[in-house]
Amino acid sequence: MHAWIKTRIEARDLRVDSQNGVDPAVARRTTPSPSFSSYSVVREVMVGTSMQKYVCSALEPVLRRVVREEVDRRLTHHLGQLPRSPQPQTPSLQLIFTSPLSLPIFTRGKIKDKDDNPLQIQLVRCESGPSSIISLEPPPRAEIVVLDGDFPFNHDDNWTPKEFSSHVLRERKGKRPLLVGECRVTLREGVASIQELEFTDNSSWIRSRNFRLGARVSPGSYEGVRIKEAITERFTVLDHRGELNKKHFPPSLHDRVWRLKNIAKNGKFDTRLALAGITTVQDFLKLSVVNQQRLRQILGQGMSERMWNETITHATTCNVGDELYLYHGEFSTVVFNPICQVWGVMVNGMTYALEQLTPQHAIDVQMLIQEAYQNWNQLEEIDGASLNRATEAQPSRSSVMTPDELQGIEASPSTVPMEMGL
Repeated sequence: MHAWIKTRIEARDLRVDSQNGVDPAVARRTTPSPSFSSYSVVREVMVGTSMQKYVCSALEPVLRRVVREEVDRRLTHHLGQLPRSPQPQTPSLQLIFTSPLSLPIFTRGKIKDKDDNPLQIQLVRCESGPSSIISLEPPPRAEIVVLDGDFPFNHDDNWTPKEFSSHVLRERKGKRPLLVGECRVTLREGVASIQELEFTDNSSWIRSRNFRLGARVSPGSYEGVRIKEAITERFTVLDHRGELNKKHFPPSLHDRVWRLKNIAKNGKFDTRLALAGITTVQDFLKLSVVNQQRLRQILGQGMSERMWNETITHATTCNVGDELYLYHGEFSTVVFNPICQVWGVMVNGMTYALEQLTPQHAIDVQMLIQEAYQNWNQLEEIDGASLNRATEAQPSRSSVMTPDELQGIEASPSTVPMEMGL
C-alpha cells in the first residue's frame, strides 16, 4: 500500500515538473522521498480524532446533569412565584349510610340494608354519627351513584369532590344505566329512605371486581358549606342467574341444605347428605345435635375442619322458632325444640332439666332421644308459648331430684334447651 502511494506521488510530481519546465530526471534526483515523519502526522491526526470522541462521550452525562439541574432550579423558582391555590377546607357536614348493605347483591334485586330494610341516608355533623341529624331549609336533594371499589385509595377518607366525581362509574357501552330506581331523593329533616334501587349489571368488568355505593348532594340543590359524600363498604354484584343458588343469611329451617356455606347445589356434599335422608337445614341441625360424628362421616374427609366450622356456624344462625315437640316414653315425656335439642323432661306433669335427673333417669332419657329422632314424624307438636307459661308457674328448685321425688313431687321447671351428643 505504501509503495503504491509513493509511486502515485512521484508520478504527480513528475507531471508538475514537466509542466513547469523542469527536467524530470533532475527533479527525481533533487526531490526527497517521503519520510516516516509524514506518516506520523497522519497517525497523530487519527489519534486526536479518537480522543475527541472519547472526551465527548465522557462529558456528555455530566453536561446533561448540569443542564437538568439548572432547568429544575429555574422551574422551581418560577413556580414558587405563582399564586398558591387555597387548601380545601375540612367539611363540617357529611352524608352517611345508616346501616351496612345486605350481601350478597344480585342484578335485578332490591338493594337493602343488613336488616332487610330500605337503605337510609342521613345528613349529620362530621364525626358525630346519626345522633346529630342536621335539617336544612330548603331540603337539599341527594344523588346515589356507583363508585369503583378501589376508591378511596389507601383508605384515605380525605377526598375532594373532584376526586369523588372522578371515580363515579357509568354503564358499559350499549348497556342500561348501571343503577336504576330512586337514584335521587330529598333529605327531609336530614333523612331520606331509598325504597327502590337495583343494579342492572354485575361488577366483573372493572379491575377491582367491586363496587361501592356513594351519596352526594345533587349539584344546584344546595348552596353553602361543603357536605362530604357518603360511601358504603366495597361489595361484589353477581348476575341474577346466580341468585337461584345463593346462600341464605340466616337460613330457615325449611331451606334446602345447599343454602348453607360450603354445600353446593347438586355437589358432592349435597348428594351425600341426600342419600342419608338429610335434605333441609332442619335435618342437618337435628343430626348435628343427636350425632355430630355421624354427620361428619356422611360429609367425608373432603370437608375440612375450617369448612365444617363455617358450615355449622352458618346453620346455627337459623331461627328455630317457638314450636315444641313431645315424645312419650313409658314413665316420662321428653320435650324437644325443632332441631332435636331437649327442652325438658316431663314426669307426672312436672318439667325437669336434664341435670336434675338421676344418672339412671338420664340414661333412659338418652334412649328416648334416639327413639324420638328415628320417629320424628310421630312426635306431637305443641304450642311452646303455652308450655312456657305453665312451667314458669311451677316452684323453682335447683337440686337434683331423687327417684321418689320424680314420681310427681314438685320440681323446678326448665325452659333452657339442652343439647345431647350421643
